[in-house]
Amino acid sequence: MKTATIIDLIVDSNVHTQSMNHIIKQQHISQRMRRRLRNDGIITVNDEPASWNTLVHGGDHLVMKLTPEQEFSLSPMDLDIVYEDEYIVVINKEAGILMHPTSTVRDHTLANGVLHYYQETNQHYDFHPVHRLDKDTSGIVIIAKTSVVQHAFDKKRTHFHKNYDAIVEGQLPTNHISVQWPIGRKPGSIIERCCTNEGKPAHTDITVIESNTIVKNKMEQCFTHVQCLLHTGRTHQIRVHLSQLGYPLAGDDLYGGHLEYIQRQALHASRVSFYHPVTDEWLELQASIPSDMKALLAN
Repeated sequence: MKTATIIDLIVDSNVHTQSMNHIIKQQHISQRMRRRLRNDGIITVNDEPASWNTLVHGGDHLVMKLTPEQEFSLSPMDLDIVYEDEYIVVINKEAGILMHPTSTVRDHTLANGVLHYYQETNQHYDFHPVHRLDKDTSGIVIIAKTSVVQHAFDKKRTHFHKNYDAIVEGQLPTNHISVQWPIGRKPGSIIERCCTNEGKPAHTDITVIESNTIVKNKMEQCFTHVQCLLHTGRTHQIRVHLSQLGYPLAGDDLYGGHLEYIQRQALHASRVSFYHPVTDEWLELQASIPSDMKALLAN
């Protein structure tokens, strides 16, 4: 039976005797997860079977496991791991990879690949994404190894400093643009978003890095490399804001870009900084832009 480790800790040496429930409440665990652990958890104390009513003492080794609510198949995948510790794994996701299985795609998603990696490295964890990227957006994604760690990100209201590299069609008129246009669903579509006063606040800072012109079939196309700093996290935010400015992402045919030079939106989550919710360590992680985007900037 496959299980995922939820709790693995040494009880503080200052503890004399405490109930299981009291220990678990101190671990930033949601009420729903506490119920699951109480009702279905596989619990050991010092490698001996235990129950929710077992009392624990300072120095005890407490482990709690659960069978996953939804099991995914395992798919071998060449993962580009940017950072890993016992709580999280941070991956530079390739473009074209879904975050997790859908009703029509069951294999070869990032979830399938990460679970295969856990098995190969003898780690008993599950897939808990802290945030998501579109299928055709590459770059950094943070995966919590347990639901407890995922909940800790929410509990501490972790603020992420997210920077994206993007390549747009055309030459922007200025090197710095701050866009604060609300974004909402486009009427009649379940996928597209648009700038609308009825939408939610959205704030993107755009900085021009460089420009390049490519000649193909005697036609010139100018591309501009920009870096985008997100202050909010709306769906398709960068894609919508740049398209509304009149400079769609190269390859983003959903929002006005063209596919002649790149077969997906030229968008890459390149940098993220945050305080680790468990260790409180300040992390600054980055991933270089991939070759298909670099090709648009080559002379």
